[in-house]
Parts: sequence; C-alpha cells; structure tokens
Amino acid sequence: MFPRLKTAHYHKIIVPALVGCIALSWLLASWQPMLALPLMIAIAVFLAYMLVLCNLEPAYMKVIAFLLPFSAPLPFLEGSMVRVPTEPMIGLALIMLPLYLLKERNSPNKPLWKDIFFVLPLLALYVLTSFFSEMLVVSLKFSFVNIAYVLVFYVLLLHLFRKHTRLFSDMLKLYGMGFLLVFFWSLYQYWQYDWNPVVMRGIFHPFYNDHTIFGAAAALLAVPAFGTVMRRNTNHGFLLNGVVGMFFVLAVFYSTSRGAMLSLLFAAFVALILWLKPRPLILGAGLALLLLTGYVLYPGIRDRIEETEVLSYDEGAGVMDRTRSVANISTDVSNVERLNRWVSAWRMFQERPLTGFGPGTYQFVYISYQEERLMNRLTVTDPWNPPEGSGGTAHSEYLLLLSETGILGLMAFLLLMGRWSWIALRRWRDHPQRNGMAIALVALSTYFFHALVNNFLTTDKLAFLFWGTAAWLVAMYHRESAKARVSWGVGESELKGEGKKIRKMKNEE
Repeated sequence: MFPRLKTAHYHKIIVPALVGCIALSWLLASWQPMLALPLMIAIAVFLAYMLVLCNLEPAYMKVIAFLLPFSAPLPFLEGSMVRVPTEPMIGLALIMLPLYLLKERNSPNKPLWKDIFFVLPLLALYVLTSFFSEMLVVSLKFSFVNIAYVLVFYVLLLHLFRKHTRLFSDMLKLYGMGFLLVFFWSLYQYWQYDWNPVVMRGIFHPFYNDHTIFGAAAALLAVPAFGTVMRRNTNHGFLLNGVVGMFFVLAVFYSTSRGAMLSLLFAAFVALILWLKPRPLILGAGLALLLLTGYVLYPGIRDRIEETEVLSYDEGAGVMDRTRSVANISTDVSNVERLNRWVSAWRMFQERPLTGFGPGTYQFVYISYQEERLMNRLTVTDPWNPPEGSGGTAHSEYLLLLSETGILGLMAFLLLMGRWSWIALRRWRDHPQRNGMAIALVALSTYFFHALVNNFLTTDKLAFLFWGTAAWLVAMYHRESAKARVSWGVGESELKGEGKKIRKMKNEE
C-alpha cells in the first residue's frame, strides 16, 4: 500500500496529480454541483495519502505550527465559523493519522499505545454525552472539533515524536516566530489607538480572539524558552534563547491577562519543586503545612479580599494593581461576571451530574442558571447578542467539563493530568530525559493553573500548545536513549553526558 519512494521525488508525483485531480473535480462539480463535497473529500484523502507516502508528515505539521498564530475566522455553513487556513489543514492531518499508523504498523509502538489509552475515556465521553445533549447538532460539532485536536496534536504527534526527536522543538520555534509577528502587529494596533488600554481586548484580532488567549499562549511558550537558557553551554545560545524567553514574558504582562501572570508564578513554584526534588514525605509535609497555614490565615485573607477595591480595567492600573484586582469580587465587574459563570456551571452540574448538558452547550443553556445578585452589565441574557466586552463560556476548563460532560468528563481530564504528572515525577532523578520532561511539565502547569479561570482548549492555537507539549512529555518518557537531541528543553551536551554515565554504569555491572 505504501511503496518506497524517495522524498526528493515527491513533487514529481504530488503536484501533477493534485493539479489533475483539482481540474477534473472542477469540471465534474460544474457539471453536477452535488458532487462538489464528495470530490473535496476525495481530493483530501488523496493528498493525505501522498503526504504519508512521501514521508512529509513532519514537514506538514511544521507548516501548521507556523500558520497557527495567523489563523483567522471566516463564515462557514449555517452561521458557523472556520479558522483558515489551519482548521482545514488539521482536518487533512486527521485523515493522515490512520494512513500513518497503517504505514508504521510494524514499528514498536506498544509503549505509546499505553499512554494513548489514557486519553480514550475523554474522547469516548465527548461522544456519549453528546447523545444526552440539549442541542445534539451543536454537541456533535463541538465534540468532533475537540476530538480532532486531540487525535492530531496528541496521538499523531506522539507517534511522530518517536521517530523525529527534534520535531516539537522545530514546531515550537515556528509557532513562536508567528506568535512574535502577531505580537508586533498588536503593538502597531495599540499605537494606532494612542496606547489606550481600553482597546487591549481587541488589538490581537483577527488572529487571537482575546487578550487572555494571547497571554496564555505566551506563558506556556516562555517555559521551554527559558528551559533552554538554563541548559545552553554557549554564550550565543544563552543570549538568543534568553532574549526570546524575555519577549514571551513581556508578552504575558503586555496582554494584561491576570490568569497568565499568575500561571507564571504557579509554574515557578512547580519548577522549584522539580529542581529541589524533595522526598515524597518532605513534599507531602510541606504541602500539608502550606494548606494548614492557609486555613489559619483564611479569616484575615477573607477580610482583605472584601476590602480590595482595585479594578482590573482601571486605565491607570499597573501590573501589581491588575494582579491584586483578582481579589476584588465586589466592585470589579469582570470578577463578578466570572463568579456568575462559575455559579451557573455548578448549578448545571448539580442538575445533571452524570451526563451534563452536552459538549458545546454551556453558552446557550447557562443563562437560566445565573445568580440574580451577581448579574451585571456584562451579563448575557441573549447568547446571540452578548453585551460589548462580554461573551465566552464558563471561564473555567474544569467547570465547563462538569457542566457539559458531567463528573465523568472532569475525571477523565484529571486522569490525563495525573498521568502526565506521574510520568514526569516517577523517575525525576534517573531518567535520561528528566530535564526535558520537567520543562514539559512546568509548561503544562501554566495551563493547569490558567484552566481554573479560563477555557481555551477549543481553540486551535492553545490546543496545539497544550496537547503537543503533553505528547512531547510522553514521547520523552518512552525515549530511554540519551542520544536524542532536545532543543528548547535540554542541551545536547548534557544528554551526551547522561549517555556516558549510563554506559559507565552498564560496564561496571
């Protein structure tokens, strides 16, 4: 089915065949318009086959990574939107997945399938809970998009990372390049509005829907960039990656996303634990002491929260003021509305604890579950006409899963988070790839925290960063060889040192 073909000759086959297929399809569609959709699908399948045949999967995924920051929404069927060019390209990558697995069926992938098994409950629950949905068509569309993201950015990339150890490093760099170009574009937009902070929410359009999505992406990108800085042995590499890392951190604060800023602090705490590598008993005692301290200080903290009057949208507010405004739940409309969404999600979960209301339905269903005393100028009463500056869904990945897929959906997601944390911690002292795995976990931790106050995994830009980083972590865990080069995470020289240590231990045995 997949004959041997030199990659250098791919253009001699793909280009003429694709041009011929498109020309023939255009003629047939002009003759019979009903054939347009089937012909498009046939061309997509043919193109996917040729990409797999010519071993162009890594190159294709790199193109997607570079284009992701530039994807913009365009109207599609029945009022829905599609982000071009990346979502159609992700659809093509989805077709490539079974073809690639068929081509690699004789490869030793058994360890990878063990970790893929952990994602199956989440995918299954997306489908099952759709049939209990208040809006079946909406849930099926939503589930298809999310399942596609997981299959492409986790399952497909996990298999590609097994053979192409530098692929994720290259993809991150390409995504980062595109991200920085959008960053500079937003600076131009900001300048056009005389640096008025009121327009911050919209200066990333049409590429990033919201400043908080931009901030979340910047926070996750900052970790592997600085991880490389810590492991580079050359001044050139240290300086270059340090500058890139500083740009990402600057982008976090520039976005004014409080969740992104706090996620960096949380990631620094996780990094400190991974660096110190305390024994489980000491770590448990430390966390217990931290919880006890929080419990004792809670009355004072509660009083301070009630007294906080700083507003997140105050034009004169600085970084510290915006961060402190997280505690203002009395006069800060943004915080009050977020509480309103959380209360609504919790009430929806209480009504349907097992199945939820169906994937993708929260924004249509939650309106009748709102708390009257929390309603404000940002409160949505008509999902088709939200107030200016409002919109979004549950503002929490965890509560969104609870309300839409029930307790089982949340447990399936937490199972994945637990699995990734476990494999990063299980051999944090002796695994050849332990430094890269630690950096991957710290990067993921930025979104573990940010997911408390926002939900972005339904967007292609964050889906790639989140699921791709998870696939990178799992691939490194199953890569016992210390010869693999890892950039934006672990220096090559260190890995060579680890390889020498392992060979020395084997010789002594």
